[in-house]
Amino acid sequence: MKLLGPKKSSGFTLIEMIVVIIILGVLAAGISTFVSLSTQIYTESTAREQLVSSARFAIERLNRDIRNALPNSLRLTNVNQCLEFTPIIESTTYTNIPVAPESNSNTVNIIEFDETFGETSDINWSVVVYPLNPEDVYDSNDKVFDVSSISPPNDERVITLENSVQFSEDSPTQRLYFININDTVEYCLIGGNLTRNGILMAEDIVNTNPFEIQPATLQRNAMVQTHFRFEKNSEQVTFNNEIQVLNVP
Repeated sequence: MKLLGPKKSSGFTLIEMIVVIIILGVLAAGISTFVSLSTQIYTESTAREQLVSSARFAIERLNRDIRNALPNSLRLTNVNQCLEFTPIIESTTYTNIPVAPESNSNTVNIIEFDETFGETSDINWSVVVYPLNPEDVYDSNDKVFDVSSISPPNDERVITLENSVQFSEDSPTQRLYFININDTVEYCLIGGNLTRNGILMAEDIVNTNPFEIQPATLQRNAMVQTHFRFEKNSEQVTFNNEIQVLNVP
């Protein structure tokens, strides 16, 4: 007769439990590392995309504004932290302006231009002829004059000025520009924020001296060089841009 021994109890040994715990710990560490890296990559990609989008928007707007700037109206202010210029409202070609030795006159003859308004008496515009530097625009008494009215559309139109004047010199291309002398545009970098006339355009800019003006030469008009370095969540994007003023005096 075969004797029955005691039954072996089923279960895990201590060594087996320790092995399982170690394996689970390794798996948990691997999963948490994968999740952490994925989250970090997403955060960095989002931050980089935000920086690039913000930079592109600001630089594109700056490009458009500068390309419509009055020639030689650009100047740096606020210790080179601000770029100021005067936008062009309209431009045309004149056929006659009062220039020495002609006597003073309050009328200027121009050819028809794109603006379609009729006779105007309160348009708050000024005319500019042949500005060669910012002082000719902002401090001039012989190149910038206020407009009183403009005759209705015709092959040739007549600008009536508020006073009888005499321009200092003719433009070689007989160009005449309409501006609002009080409606300047100013881009400023203050405290890491780029603003346009006080309105926020971009932020997270860490560099200083963002603007540089290259004066006009005989071969080209003035150029503006912009330098912006954006930084957020350890992500950096640098934009160096060169913008040429398309209009000529």
